[in-house]
Amino acid sequence: MIYITGDTHGNIDFKKIKDYFSKKYVTNEDYLIILGDAGIVWSENECFIHNYAYLGLTILFIDGNHENFELLNKFPIVTFNGARCHRLYSNVYHILRGEVIELNGLLLFCMGGATSIDKVYRTNRISWWEEENITIEDIENGLSNLEKYNFRVDYVLTHCAPSKVVKKMFNYDVDLNTKVLEDFRSKIQYKYWFFGHYHKDKTYKNYRCFYNDILEIKAYKQIKKNVKFEILTKEDDETFLRNRKTGRVTKLLERDLPEWYYHNYSYRYWYYNLKGITDIAFYPSPFDNHISKDSRIYLHYHGKLEKDENEKPINENAWDSHTWRCNIVDFILSVDKYSPDINTDKVKAQINLVYDQYNGGNGSFFKTNNRVMVRPFPNLPTPIYVERYSNKKAQYEVLEGNIILSQFIDLERAKEYAKVYVTGNLGVDVLKVCIGGEDTNFIEAYDTSYDMGKWVNLKKVQ
Repeated sequence: MIYITGDTHGNIDFKKIKDYFSKKYVTNEDYLIILGDAGIVWSENECFIHNYAYLGLTILFIDGNHENFELLNKFPIVTFNGARCHRLYSNVYHILRGEVIELNGLLLFCMGGATSIDKVYRTNRISWWEEENITIEDIENGLSNLEKYNFRVDYVLTHCAPSKVVKKMFNYDVDLNTKVLEDFRSKIQYKYWFFGHYHKDKTYKNYRCFYNDILEIKAYKQIKKNVKFEILTKEDDETFLRNRKTGRVTKLLERDLPEWYYHNYSYRYWYYNLKGITDIAFYPSPFDNHISKDSRIYLHYHGKLEKDENEKPINENAWDSHTWRCNIVDFILSVDKYSPDINTDKVKAQINLVYDQYNGGNGSFFKTNNRVMVRPFPNLPTPIYVERYSNKKAQYEVLEGNIILSQFIDLERAKEYAKVYVTGNLGVDVLKVCIGGEDTNFIEAYDTSYDMGKWVNLKKVQ
């Protein structure tokens, strides 16, 4: 999968991609392309490489006008997917101007650079660099690379836009950089032209300006073999994979698998086919401290099967495969990605309840490094948590704003959870607790923001 977005400006607009990818299953075979003004290395004290690297996918960016070119040029130049790039980290690359990069069978022509209209307010070599402008060398490099592909690509990626597009979409003044891109526009054949710079999300014909929008392009890794196995395994000392149902060696290697095979390790390597799923079910862990270890997600590829009201399979043996000791949240997000036609909301709601079970169990299982676990899908409507042995219903819930973080049977457990969430997860040093009364709708409220709508609240379950 390829994702496209606009300017991120270091950590200023980083939240939009952090929030977005926290709800996505991604690997380093997915690509996020930032259309300039990434600002990942802005100064010696403002370096955000690891923030971006830890998103989990491969980060690619073209340069904009707000970049520290002096620092960028200190990174080694490598060839990545056919394009010369600065390598900032193992999964973070700056694509040089005029390069054509190939991603999952698509060709993308990249040309960074733009004019800073605010440079009179900036300081040379500290907050503005003259290298922001496209040079003759950049133009020659672009023409040379495009010639290799007969001037035909799938996408053109730039920071600013060609002059005629700037006038048509925004009625802004043109400059030397937009005129350079206008000249390229007359020479290249392309499907779409994407750019950032103007801090707007706007589309005109096959031109699109990005700022906060994130576009998904469903282009997956190219493979040579047609693989249809539902589940495969490999022992530690084996080279070839095995058909899980028959036990026979398939003569497939791990590298032969399409990217939609989910890889998990538990006693042996497991590979689950997540494409073409037609039905899904869930069996929760019976143990308070085993969220993922003993919960199972069931998959079927040939129609629908019977489930009870809690999404449990009626006949477990009828299902084609099920998970074994893997991260159930990561797994369900990967199902969403590769089998988008099935609705997984009911299973996600049951996963939320497993987290409630984990949080509400005896002891301090929910604490990890002074942080607590929250429902992984807190915006999703979820039934009231019911303790499986006593059948007691949750009486209390902890919320951040209107989002339910977890539900509890025991009030003291709920209070302990709320306090750890405020101090650990939100990093609030001093607890400011408001105690509710008869005329309030909360038991306790925790002052965590200037916006009272974002406070953490402990309430009775409605």
